[in-house]
Amino acid sequence: MKPHEIQFSLNLDALSAPQCRRIIEALIDEPMAITQLSKTCKLTPASINKHLEILKKSGLVKVRAVDGDQVAQIQKSKFKPTLDWFLNLSN
Repeated sequence: MKPHEIQFSLNLDALSAPQCRRIIEALIDEPMAITQLSKTCKLTPASINKHLEILKKSGLVKVRAVDGDQVAQIQKSKFKPTLDWFLNLSN
């Protein structure tokens, strides 16, 4: 498979979980500390961590340490293969 096809498959797998979609929606506007993400998404910290691992493996989310907090951020460029595929369907 080509790299964009692999990314497309990873994206679909990650986004198949409703918890992952909730996390993505919460992170659209800005990065967020995992503790705040847990409150915003109404998911336990364990569930947030589990689903962030899925999103990190797909490359859709990056987590980094900031002032002692773990902060999650969307990697918007990783959505491109999936977006392109859906846009191609609409043509």
